[in-house]
Amino acid sequence: MIFVKGTCASVHGCAGECVEPRRMIAPDIVRFSTRTPRGFHDLLADAGPQREIEGLLFLPPDVPHERLPLVITAIGSRGMKSGREVLYAQALRAAGMAVLIVDSYGPRGFAETVSDQGVFPWAGSLGDALYAFRAMLNDPRFDPQRIAMLGYSRGGSASVLACEERMQTAIVGTARFAAHVALYPPCYIRWATPTPTNAPLLMLLGGRDNLAPASQGRAYADILRAAGARVEICEFPEAAHSFDADGPVRADTVQHNLSARDILIEADGTLFETTTGIRDAGDWAGFLKRLEAAPGTVYGGASGAGPLPREVAVAPIRAFLQTALGM
Repeated sequence: MIFVKGTCASVHGCAGECVEPRRMIAPDIVRFSTRTPRGFHDLLADAGPQREIEGLLFLPPDVPHERLPLVITAIGSRGMKSGREVLYAQALRAAGMAVLIVDSYGPRGFAETVSDQGVFPWAGSLGDALYAFRAMLNDPRFDPQRIAMLGYSRGGSASVLACEERMQTAIVGTARFAAHVALYPPCYIRWATPTPTNAPLLMLLGGRDNLAPASQGRAYADILRAAGARVEICEFPEAAHSFDADGPVRADTVQHNLSARDILIEADGTLFETTTGIRDAGDWAGFLKRLEAAPGTVYGGASGAGPLPREVAVAPIRAFLQTALGM
């Protein structure tokens, strides 16, 4: 189902709303073991160098006696300073959910991947969320049946790709995320033959997004539905990429815009780009360099908030998660 109202008010009957700025409480620091895979091939094999990273855990203001629902958040290419972390942690805390924001970059010695997407494998963003999920399954504060995943941009792609039986089986065994939320996910990278889990997926897309086009998101949603997935789409026609950022829309002409490509993840984790025929099993940085050198490369794009309020996605996300997590 596609919703195209400016506030996506038709998603679960809720209207867009602003979140009053409040001072966030200091989070707990959660450390857990993960891997840095060379690519999806490593991730499907639960392989790659091990390391410890951390996340910021925000608990709701009134912690009940029963186990809490938890939302694991995968960050975007701008890292932990994008402004989205506080926006969604604050809103979901107020609704009674715990939020774990996974810092994939800082512990590895860099702050962002906008300037170079090759510095950290795309599979690494997905892997960190899955290893966080595995670790949180053993935390008695949280209900293992009510753990969801949320991500934006690169992290949004990770949330979409995580809605996959083979991938979750490889890292967490029989446990499954209860729901997935993906804000403006790049769907130019996708499973060639998806085997989706039964968890619902909400994709929030910008109609003017030229870095992760809504048309690609809609097309992949159709593929996922044909494979049995439960996918909802909330589209904001006026919105660009990162429509919930803490700054206005800005264009750049420098970054490698991968939305011109069509990258399939095959069953063994090998990447295959259909427009160039380039194939790679485990060298993410080298794969990107080969794509950039191939004909058809596009540079630049626009991202930022406006003309809609940057909080426009808060209400539909909250309502979707409350329903999916049985709140």
